[in-house]
Amino acid sequence: MKLSELKNHDQVVRERQESDPEYATESDRLALASAVSLAVVHHRGEHRLTQTGFGRLLGWSQLQVARLECGDIPPSIENLERLASAGIIDNGQAPGADS
Repeated sequence: MKLSELKNHDQVVRERQESDPEYATESDRLALASAVSLAVVHHRGEHRLTQTGFGRLLGWSQLQVARLECGDIPPSIENLERLASAGIIDNGQAPGADS
């Protein structure tokens, strides 16, 4: 199989959502958590921050950052507000949404 023939993550997820209703339901439930996770990981990478360093900026522990990055629990409104205030997510648009 050629590299160009491989499916990307979004294609695999889309196909699984279309063929597995339970997966689609869970994927929809965790969409915000996944988008926030990606935004945090991206921000940390751009700014070369460890989870501990990122946590210090927001008054969180490293464990709180790790849990947020895991993307399997929707973030609280308070955490979303803190991330928006810090400019990590846009408070006028869902994280990960195209502009």
